[in-house]
Amino acid sequence: MWKKTVIFFIVLAVFSVGIYFHTNTLEITHHKIKIGNNSKKLKIAHISDLHTNGLGKLESKLVEALKIERPDIIVITGDLATPSGTLKGYREIVQKLKAPKGVYFVQGNWEYWEPIDGLKEMLREDGIIDLTNITMQIDQNLWLIGFDDSEEGQPQLEILKSVPENAAKIGIFHSPEYFKKIAGLINLSLAGHTHGGQVRLPLLGSLWVPRGTGKYDQGWFESDNSHLFVSRGIGTSILPIRFNCSPELAMIEISY
Repeated sequence: MWKKTVIFFIVLAVFSVGIYFHTNTLEITHHKIKIGNNSKKLKIAHISDLHTNGLGKLESKLVEALKIERPDIIVITGDLATPSGTLKGYREIVQKLKAPKGVYFVQGNWEYWEPIDGLKEMLREDGIIDLTNITMQIDQNLWLIGFDDSEEGQPQLEILKSVPENAAKIGIFHSPEYFKKIAGLINLSLAGHTHGGQVRLPLLGSLWVPRGTGKYDQGWFESDNSHLFVSRGIGTSILPIRFNCSPELAMIEISY
């Protein structure tokens, strides 16, 4: 009996250490993808699901990582909000996000569940472009297209009509299941929402993912010559823990 008790406490200790490590360690992942026929390059920092209360240890690691990585643009694919968040806390982090070709934001489900009074004004004052249901040309033949959250908002697919058909297109949105609707229409899509499941067990993968995930829980997917990358995000929701699923800053270099 005592052997079983010892084994139980060893497993519990390992799991607890793993939770602490994986919840508080920022992983920077690097990716390259070709989405056009030319040799131009663009370095994108993909941030999602900050769920921030302000400039804490994890957010500070993110800011320092961005200084080192020096992206051309930063995209935030929703869920800045958190239940205990404040406008002051949100501003502590967003005002530190800078990139030469701009910082772009689209809404997630938590922006509907926990509405942020003054969000649009804060983003504008801090130089961040709210790209929700808006298209923007960021280079001669490269367009960035932002969609509202498909679970709680109203994404407007018709905005694609304003983008040249032969342009390289990057779509940013929150819930990755929306990829089903735009696969074949956009070269590269970036999404979040899932947190990678937050808790992933070896061999089994994520134990639970939110509605709007579909089969797109984390990483790369492809359909109809379109590519999707789903970030594990930075923060947590519901349960403030991660296991085998560290916070992620994805650095994606595209050729277009």
